[in-house]
Amino acid sequence: MDLHSVPDSSLNAVKLCKKLREHMDEPLSDDYSIWGYRLFLDREPESEQTIEKRTGVFKSSKLLRQHFLSSEEFVANNPEWDLFFYLGLSPKMNVSTELDSEQQKEFIQHVQKTWEALGESDPHWSVLSQDSYRSDKIGDSQKDFKKSAEIDMMILDSTLERNDIDIKSFKSCREFGCGVGRVTRLLADRFDEVEGIDISRNHLEIARKSIADEGLTQVDFRHVNDPAELAELPQTDFIFSVMVLQHNPPPIMAILLENLLNSLAPNGVALIQIPTYKRTYSFEVDTYIESPPFEEDELEMHYLPQSKVFEIIDESDCRPIEVIEDNYIGRRGNELSNTFLIRKKDNSPKGLGIRLKSLFGLRT
Repeated sequence: MDLHSVPDSSLNAVKLCKKLREHMDEPLSDDYSIWGYRLFLDREPESEQTIEKRTGVFKSSKLLRQHFLSSEEFVANNPEWDLFFYLGLSPKMNVSTELDSEQQKEFIQHVQKTWEALGESDPHWSVLSQDSYRSDKIGDSQKDFKKSAEIDMMILDSTLERNDIDIKSFKSCREFGCGVGRVTRLLADRFDEVEGIDISRNHLEIARKSIADEGLTQVDFRHVNDPAELAELPQTDFIFSVMVLQHNPPPIMAILLENLLNSLAPNGVALIQIPTYKRTYSFEVDTYIESPPFEEDELEMHYLPQSKVFEIIDESDCRPIEVIEDNYIGRRGNELSNTFLIRKKDNSPKGLGIRLKSLFGLRT
């Protein structure tokens, strides 16, 4: 940009920055504080006395910037800046995951009813909750909706490559929560056999049509409305599930994760996304049954603590390969979502032999 086209106010800010570089060890003048109000709070200072309180306090633009960025006024006016970093100082979430058989049945029925209804009213929006994907607008945004799946595949490919895992070593893939087939068709480019599973028949109808229209023959779909059915399915080499478990209450999330991992073949790998923390979140079974805390047109968002996820991974005879912070729930303040890369242990005699050789540093 040519400086001649910059407004006078912006030129003043540029000149201030140049002055700062020339006098790094000197306290900042009042002009810097005044511009701090204008740039970060979008207003003028309350009074001259307010500026005088800051005279000589800040010796660098970095300190001045940190002061304004951490102010309550800036955070309130810019909620997207209130990013949460999981640094180990956060309090425990109180999350109950135990259900008796009747409660489990009631929870499953609630989840199924919710997603069958969404499948009828707003199937695409329920997958990606952007207004442009509402039923009355999806005709104009279908292309963008499908293209959005490419980032999921970039994450999958990069994650496997980063951990020296050859995707070609897997034949079959099970996508849990396939929805309308947004990602399914791209998984079909990477695996010889793909099985899409969903709790909503309406979503599956759309997915079947979409896959058929693209002429893909290596994809099958299955309706599953009981988590226990997952453990009875044939074993699969790979499991993919993102933006799915998060919409289930924690006890159901835990059951689904356990049964999914139990359906992995020896040495199989799963890439599964789960929100694991929110500072103000808690979950009590009885309270949820009596008064669900979500509006009718609102997608439920739930969290399963990392400690519970790791417990399930261990009890399912698996091990974590990598855990990364992801952006699947957006960068919300005070919340954390993780993508887990998980491998099933091979307890066959051959597999145990390989693991023992690796443990003792012997060549396989």
